[in-house]
Amino acid sequence: MGVGPSVDGGDTTAVTGSISEVPKVSGTHEFTIREYSRTKGMGVGKSILSQYFSVDGRRWYIRFYPDGYSTADGAWVAFYAQTLYKPQFRPVRAEFTFQLLGPNGDVRHTRRSDRACKYDTFCNSWGIRRYITREQLESAALGAIHADSITVRCTVTIHLARRRSLAINRPGPVQMPPPPPSNHGENALRFLAGGKAPFDVRFDVDGEIFEAHRMVVAAQSAWFESLLYGHGREAGKDVLEVGGGIVTPEAFRGVLHFIYTDELPPEAAKGRGSYDLTLRLFEAADYYLIERLKLMCACRLGDFIKDSTVDALMEIAEDYSCKDLAQACRNFAARRGLSLAAIKRRLLSSGAAPATRRIMDVPAPSTSG
Repeated sequence: MGVGPSVDGGDTTAVTGSISEVPKVSGTHEFTIREYSRTKGMGVGKSILSQYFSVDGRRWYIRFYPDGYSTADGAWVAFYAQTLYKPQFRPVRAEFTFQLLGPNGDVRHTRRSDRACKYDTFCNSWGIRRYITREQLESAALGAIHADSITVRCTVTIHLARRRSLAINRPGPVQMPPPPPSNHGENALRFLAGGKAPFDVRFDVDGEIFEAHRMVVAAQSAWFESLLYGHGREAGKDVLEVGGGIVTPEAFRGVLHFIYTDELPPEAAKGRGSYDLTLRLFEAADYYLIERLKLMCACRLGDFIKDSTVDALMEIAEDYSCKDLAQACRNFAARRGLSLAAIKRRLLSSGAAPATRRIMDVPAPSTSG
């Protein structure tokens, strides 16, 4: 019976492992087919070719078959991803995704390849023969046709050459894992929000009274810090009027929710009805100098940018010096073919005062796109 050597000095268990990597590179191209109605009747197997786009040094094209790829698929439109194959190029495997976009750039229909397809000298075009029926494509419910045009977004993901697996030999763990991240502050706020610690300040907003903790509120807002711990007469009052004729009770309730939880109130975080509340909360965050809340509201307002709101939201972004929201409005306007000058003309024609219109006067967005 063989006897292994005895080694003193701790755990000597060896841990072996390997790493297998499949690096990928992706590229996306949006192809708009104008005068869609005139493409019908081209014939089965006939296609419309996009301009090329490059992924991993190769030229790729989108092929659209309006009357079907084959006779058996005549009721369906087809999309294919094709590469310009040259002898000096090595064969590649690639996945592809086709997404139909609505007029606002939102995705209305998605299909993707079920595997990575091999592009080589024998086959340089792969796609989805039955992408969507022509009846579905042209339905008002889908809303993919706008101004007699359709736009498809194609994403090609190439699987690069698999790297050789690397053997790893390393000693077993000799240290305990680090402790979890601190939740000290989270626990403190949860305790205070629970109401077990006595409130020590009351705020009056349009006649509605709110109770809170001075230290918690002041810690999150320079405005409240100056009010509660400054040298003014307001600091010693039992009830402080803080609405200023600008902040509504509903918005102030949302401000306190954020201060105690670091989250938007549920009413502003989801649902179409959150537009009005988010606008008022955005204004309150600016008034109370709570920058993080202001940016969170701006991000939420970005979800509401559409034809009926882009004018108002652009004006609000500029009035309240919110560059991110203003840029999002510019991007939307550019996608819709609107110039900034056109937006300003629309603002002036609506009779809105350029820099004095109150947020609470801004109309809510319509439910239609």
